[in-house]
Amino acid sequence: MDKKIKTAVIPAGGWGTRFLPSTKSIPKEMFPLDGKPIILHVVEEAVASGIENIIFVVSHNKQSIENFFSPNPEVEDYFLKLGKIKEVENLKKISKLAHFSYVYTTPPYGNGGALASARHLLKDEPFVLVWSDEIIFSKIKPRIKQCIEAYYKYQKPVISAVEIKDPKMRNRYGMAELKDIEGETEIKEIVKIAEKPALGTEPSKYATHGAYVLTPAIFEALDNTPVGSNGELWLSDIINTMKEKTGLLAQIISDGHYLDCGDPLSYLYSQMDYFINYSSYPEGELEKLRSGVCKLNN
Repeated sequence: MDKKIKTAVIPAGGWGTRFLPSTKSIPKEMFPLDGKPIILHVVEEAVASGIENIIFVVSHNKQSIENFFSPNPEVEDYFLKLGKIKEVENLKKISKLAHFSYVYTTPPYGNGGALASARHLLKDEPFVLVWSDEIIFSKIKPRIKQCIEAYYKYQKPVISAVEIKDPKMRNRYGMAELKDIEGETEIKEIVKIAEKPALGTEPSKYATHGAYVLTPAIFEALDNTPVGSNGELWLSDIINTMKEKTGLLAQIISDGHYLDCGDPLSYLYSQMDYFINYSSYPEGELEKLRSGVCKLNN
């Protein structure tokens, strides 16, 4: 078996322009999803998958992410004086979830550039990359853990895959052409990924994105992938360069429940979806969401 995967990279350096003016001071990754920042849900999934070291790739205006994952004795003491003992215990647990490191985004920008920014911390080891503004829940086991186990089995890079049930939504994602592996039902070979294909031309019903298990071969591919005309470097282009040498697998998250928080409308739907499926709110309140009636005190 190859080296144990203990490190995850979480890019969180974007400007969040679709959420302006809110993101002028609050990173979208810090927006709440049932009382927790979106990025905390992602970190908790990584830790539940065996990750011990987390590298955040941030921009200079996102100190709130570092502040959130760092101890704050002043705040803890204040709440202790108010008798908020359980709340303080939960706050202390956050900073102890993993060993956190922070690097700033540097050119070239784009999500592939985020990978380049963390390169010096990754050494010669396989690692996970996972986005900070979307979540894929699985009742079987954490999505990241499923991908890591597929990597251990086949020693090839892996991307999580989820079924996009609505054909009209498939032009929003990288849809994969997949090839069966004998004896496997939820691990497939990725032949190619069609980025945002025209409706009706998608090669399958599966989108491959969200969580990636990568090897140091990704950096050789990064060096050989040209920057786009807009000055940005995209992970999908780097992976396409890499997979010709390493191969590439899709781990299908068969019960994957995808919550996209990357734009205002998707975030709104994800809020409702999360509350309906995972919150502890009374059934009567949840029924209002299901029926689309969300009026206060109704």
